[in-house]
Amino acid sequence: MSLSIITAALTSQLAAMAAVLVLAGILPFVASLFLDGVVQVLRSNGLKVFGIALALTLLVAGAGFFVLQYGLSVPGIPANSTSAMNSLAQTILTFTFPLALVAFVVRTIKNLATA
Repeated sequence: MSLSIITAALTSQLAAMAAVLVLAGILPFVASLFLDGVVQVLRSNGLKVFGIALALTLLVAGAGFFVLQYGLSVPGIPANSTSAMNSLAQTILTFTFPLALVAFVVRTIKNLATA
C-alpha cells in the first residue's frame, strides 16, 4: 500500500468519527436549544432566541453533514468501518438524546418558574 492510500483512509476514518461526534454528540444539545427558542416564540418573547438557536442548529448540522460526506467520499472504505460508525452513533445517541431532552425540560421549567 502506498502512503497516500493509507493517509486517505486514515483521514476518512477521522472525518467520519468527527462527524459522528458532531451529529450524535453535539447536535441533540443544540437542537434542545432550538426547542427553547420555539418555547420563547410560543410565549411571545420575541424571535431573537429562536433565530440564534435556528442558526446554531443549522450550522452544527451542516458541519456534521459535510464532514460526514468528506469521510465517506474516499473510495475503498471497508464495510465494517461504516457499520462501526453506525454502531458508535447509536451508542452515543442512547445517552445524548435523553440528556438533551432532560436539559430542555429543566430549562423550560426554570423559565416558567421565573416568569
